[in-house]
Amino acid sequence: MVLLTALVCTTALLEAHEWAGTARPAGVLVGGVMAWRKAPFLVVVLGAAGSTALLRLLGVP
Repeated sequence: MVLLTALVCTTALLEAHEWAGTARPAGVLVGGVMAWRKAPFLVVVLGAAGSTALLRLLGVP
């Protein structure tokens, strides 16, 4: 479980050894909350991707 958590944190926060911006961690957070609330997997994936895309559309890096 610890290894999976470390992988998620690294993937969510970094891109090519640099900060990935704010939109990606926000999308991961939305997906995590939806999964914690026991939403179906497809809803979790679409919610995380949609929130990240919306934030990027609004200009959040």
